[in-house]
Amino acid sequence: MNRNDHKLEHSFSVDVRVRYAECDSMGYLHHGKYWEYFEIVRTDLLRRQGIRYRDLEASGVFFVVYKAACRYLLPIQYDDLVTVTARVVRITRTRVDHEYEITRGDTRTCEATSTLACVGPDGHPIAMPPALWSPPKD
Repeated sequence: MNRNDHKLEHSFSVDVRVRYAECDSMGYLHHGKYWEYFEIVRTDLLRRQGIRYRDLEASGVFFVVYKAACRYLLPIQYDDLVTVTARVVRITRTRVDHEYEITRGDTRTCEATSTLACVGPDGHPIAMPPALWSPPKD
């Protein structure tokens, strides 16, 4: 592992009931809504660590999506109760990688990944605040 990389095993899950307004005309969860679900669980994971994203923004720290990929394995329908899980799988001083999974009961319906880059108000990369980054001790 590169000395500047730091592996984390943080994860969090949220149960979500699919709302009618989130579905397409066939009654399936619209593909764009999956990313809203991922954002919900990702920001809740951050909040559980005692950090509010709005406070980061107020201090000039922003996270932008650098890369995102999603595999839609099975359709999700109106009124389904699903569990959305986010896991931090890699973090460096300037980026964080997440893996996501959506399940309905014991059935995986979706898996995704994203890389977020830490930037300042000008959009240029910056190092994450120490509260978000704790490099391994030598």
